[in-house]
Amino acid sequence: MKATDLRERYNLWHERALAVAASGDAVAREEARFFDWVLRLLEPAPGASLLDVACGTGNFVRHAAAAGLSATGVDLSDVAVEAATARVPAARFVVGDGQELPLPDASFDHVTCLGSLEHFPEPERGAAEMRRALRPGGRAVIFVPNLFFLGHIYFGLRHGTQPTEGGQVFSETFRTTEGWRRLLEDAGLEVVDVRSWNRIHGSERVRPSVKWLWNAASRFVPRHGSYAFAFVCTRR
Repeated sequence: MKATDLRERYNLWHERALAVAASGDAVAREEARFFDWVLRLLEPAPGASLLDVACGTGNFVRHAAAAGLSATGVDLSDVAVEAATARVPAARFVVGDGQELPLPDASFDHVTCLGSLEHFPEPERGAAEMRRALRPGGRAVIFVPNLFFLGHIYFGLRHGTQPTEGGQVFSETFRTTEGWRRLLEDAGLEVVDVRSWNRIHGSERVRPSVKWLWNAASRFVPRHGSYAFAFVCTRR
């Protein structure tokens, strides 16, 4: 899919998402919990620079800026960037393709990409661009879904469906733990840690009661059956 076509698809996706944006306190608390976890993995120094690739409407950028980081977001969708700029005036936002970042080499202490690399047409290029933007000695957190997530296996066995999340089936790929590791390492990143994440709050595929039950039992899920992984990386 061409970048212009993909931008149009994501403009429509973000317009719908903004129109039905969740406002529940429970969702906000779960999102803040996840963002705090990402920041702990980054271990940022006060005032460090951070780039969030495929930032959407700026939720994580806002959280990072509130934590004292000098935050920048980039997203393919100009609709998302316009909304993010209005919501987070303390940060900088840029319209740009994550596979061809309009930013200088080695210009950020930290780079994040949270649940978005799997939606890149060529995730290998996206990972290489994140490596390029990261300073030597910096740290990146790249959060990606697991192909062998137990929920995906359940839906596949029961309904014969493909893995999918967030209504973005038009541009979506899933890999296993080792599949993602190889992709990131081939892009020039060194994986220094891999952490499982099993709490679900945004999925529309299951009822709230099922989410609650899953989250309550999530600590017992086998590592390779986890919902998603955070790959903590440095620039090789």
